[in-house]
Amino acid sequence: MYETAKTLHLSAAILTFVFFIIRFALLMKASPALQKKWLKITPHIADTLLLITIVVMIVMSSVYPFVNGWASSKLAGLVFYILSIAFTLRWAKNNVWRIVGAVSAVFWFYMTARLGLVGPAAFA
Repeated sequence: MYETAKTLHLSAAILTFVFFIIRFALLMKASPALQKKWLKITPHIADTLLLITIVVMIVMSSVYPFVNGWASSKLAGLVFYILSIAFTLRWAKNNVWRIVGAVSAVFWFYMTARLGLVGPAAFA
């Protein structure tokens, strides 16, 4: 069961990142495709699946944020990743700030994914 949750989690993480890159590219091109309904809804489904699988894996492994340093770091990385995406796609008013936000989002995605690869034992 844990392996299934982990596979779904990794798939959702990749989907979330891919949808971010697609939406960022469309935003930079000022493409009207960015207004397509499926492109507004599907990333939220991937994000929701990501969050659900996080909760499932936390409960199954008993590695809780604010108790375990690794889980706290993963949670912080996720929060900064989400804030970077929101900044890039919603709050930034010009392309320079959108690029800064996108670089930040890629950085936090990488750092959080990298942390996932080392696992909680690295913080024990």
